[in-house]
Amino acid sequence: MRILLILFLIFPAALHAQIYADFTVSSGGSSLGTFRVLLEHEKAPRTCANFIGLASGKRPWIDLTNGAVRTDTPYYDGLTFHRLVHSFVIQGGSPNGQGNDGPGYTILDEYHPDLRHSSDYVLSMAKSNFPNTGGSQFFITLRNTPELDDKHSVFGKVISGTAIIDGFKNPALFPTGDGDVPVDPIVMNSVVISGPSYAGFDLNAASLRLPHVSGTDMRISRNTAAATMTATFDRRPKTDYMLLQSPDLATWSAPRFILSLDSEVNQELVITSRPEPSYFLNLATVGYDQIPNAPADLVEGAKKLRLKFVNGQYIDFMFNGENGGTWFDSAQNRTGNLADTVWLDQAGETGTLETASSVPFAIPLGALGTTLLDYPNIGVGIRLEVWVSCQTGNSGWLEEYSADDNIRYAFEILSN
Repeated sequence: MRILLILFLIFPAALHAQIYADFTVSSGGSSLGTFRVLLEHEKAPRTCANFIGLASGKRPWIDLTNGAVRTDTPYYDGLTFHRLVHSFVIQGGSPNGQGNDGPGYTILDEYHPDLRHSSDYVLSMAKSNFPNTGGSQFFITLRNTPELDDKHSVFGKVISGTAIIDGFKNPALFPTGDGDVPVDPIVMNSVVISGPSYAGFDLNAASLRLPHVSGTDMRISRNTAAATMTATFDRRPKTDYMLLQSPDLATWSAPRFILSLDSEVNQELVITSRPEPSYFLNLATVGYDQIPNAPADLVEGAKKLRLKFVNGQYIDFMFNGENGGTWFDSAQNRTGNLADTVWLDQAGETGTLETASSVPFAIPLGALGTTLLDYPNIGVGIRLEVWVSCQTGNSGWLEEYSADDNIRYAFEILSN
């Protein structure tokens, strides 16, 4: 009895702070059973809130086939694991099963030093080569994959039903075809969220900086003689608008995206060459007002960028506004000059960006290039080219461009 009491006193918090995702899966119509994931909602709250919201239907998402906003609709139920590399990962979360779509929005990356791709069974976010492009797709590791650390956001681990995951490592049991697509579809019949911490976990906390999805209040007018339609709406800043069109509500066009960086009352969107007697528009809205803008004036001489290492050491970049400046390395207690400095705010802060694919990840993103002269040694120089991904107004991650040697560092923007 005393031993049980001691254990209760030691572990009550650990026992309470748990949220699970139970995946019930099948292959070729035959049940494979259920595996359970422990979600790291305390160390990766943003990524977990997004996943939980989609799985439970508590977060709205956009049906990319017609632009409809889906509410109270579990996202993952019925989707497949569309990619299987037997010695690497199994990946799912793509509604069209091709791995090139998602919920109609993206979220900021999230990294915690304790969450590593250190074994098989690790649950992590899939994304493109750009920062902040995760949405709904995820993968489960089938081996230790340290090459994915600081590139993808770990947010859970399979803790039971691991035999199901082990089976995916066997190509004889789960053969694949072109594009690593399983020959027999591996289906997520359901993803159910539970656990003692689930009810108290705020999926909409402002600190998570998650986007919000809604429809758009449009006023439609038509010029029959000119065969045009005009959709008028009040455009909002840091908002992504996704337009789809249909002549019959059965067939829809490919999405067209308008990323708004500022506001405009009575913005007009003109649709040309539409002689049909009836025509339909869907304009879904994703608000990113809780994510920061990349600074437009990072290298103008008033700011200092501090690249921070895990051991507490750092390198400061003091820009002079004339494509140069100085650097200071705390480890060497030495300074030097910067040269050929360039900075590009990827989205800017005004106007709109009209694209064939959604690019809200550009809002907090900048591209920085600079040469550190006499670094790391006198007479030597090194070229630094990184994404500057802002997680707050003055901090975030530096990420090297190269997908093959992608190294991530924390940064802070200070007064020069």
